[in-house]
Amino acid sequence: MHFCATCDGRFYKGADELMVIGGGNSALEEGLFLTQFAKRIRVLQRAPELTASRLLQDKVLNHPQFSIHTNIEVLELQGQSRLEGVVARDVVNGREFHWNRAAAFVFIGLDPDTQFVKNTVILDPRGFIQADAMFRTSVKVVFVSGDVREGSTNQLGSAVGDGIAALLAVRRYLQEHHHLAAML
Repeated sequence: MHFCATCDGRFYKGADELMVIGGGNSALEEGLFLTQFAKRIRVLQRAPELTASRLLQDKVLNHPQFSIHTNIEVLELQGQSRLEGVVARDVVNGREFHWNRAAAFVFIGLDPDTQFVKNTVILDPRGFIQADAMFRTSVKVVFVSGDVREGSTNQLGSAVGDGIAALLAVRRYLQEHHHLAAML
């Protein structure tokens, strides 16, 4: 089970088939990246059609290494210390599928848990917190980092890096506005 093809795809060089769960931009982009490692990429999308941009859909639908399955929901990921199988079901006719794959890469989207700040800072249409390059939000003294920040890469390493960079930005802000720091 993986969440980053660029991080983990190389471990499957020569694999017969890899699975991508999701049908949005991230899923198809990462699936295209995986074609350099596996002979076939099987995409499972719960929705009745892919939701990625038309350009990405066209690339994937015309790519000989892709097998696209829509209206498919994943029921179970099987295995103990590694993925041994995927059980899925067609949401239209109820037919079950059992696939044994080397790996599954999951890109089903992220819903940020930001509703508690929706009346405080500006959120993008998907609910991510908007910030500038210094991690400042629409409220001058509120900074943001990690996966809830608009444009984040949703990777642990970058979230940690964001946190450190945001902390340094807060420190710089407090040094420049030392009268605020005295009140803390």
